[in-house]
Amino acid sequence: MEILLLLINILIFSGFGKYQVQKDGRYQDLMLTADKWTYDSSNDELPETFVYLRLSGQYLSACITVFLLFSTIFLQLLHLCGISISRITVRLLANWLAVHMHNVVLNMCYSFGAVPFTLFVFGLEMHYSTCPWLDEYFISYSMSDMSSQCAINGWALAGIFSLLSCGLFVSEGIITAFFGNSHATENKETIV
Repeated sequence: MEILLLLINILIFSGFGKYQVQKDGRYQDLMLTADKWTYDSSNDELPETFVYLRLSGQYLSACITVFLLFSTIFLQLLHLCGISISRITVRLLANWLAVHMHNVVLNMCYSFGAVPFTLFVFGLEMHYSTCPWLDEYFISYSMSDMSSQCAINGWALAGIFSLLSCGLFVSEGIITAFFGNSHATENKETIV
């Protein structure tokens, strides 16, 4: 899971794609790294048709994937070290859960809770990978020649991998729900 989330982050922050130059029809490589998510006219690397490039959603998507990566690593380390969450921490985090909450419940809640965020990242990456700012440029300048094409393949792959990680989060949550507590011992008091 961690490797997949790391790969998603690399693909989002590298922003590798291709752009078809309007004049001669050739394709040029394009790297939309985080510093280019807002169009700057002084930047010679981006074509003029990228005037409406404002990828504020990419910042949110990047924050979500970075958070998921670090929190997954943190929970895995907790699980490997055998550290359980103390009862006080559990009460502060969620009063509605049982007092005897184990890491299993926390992992299950995390796994199912990560699903909507990975689906959001999937939708956002698939939207931005089609370069929607080109359509806005052609419409606002009333251009009939829309021969410029663009595809950010890295973001499309990041979207596909985030959908895959969504499936892994669901399966991890189901496995944790049904098999995660099988090794736990119950403290029972016996009355003599």
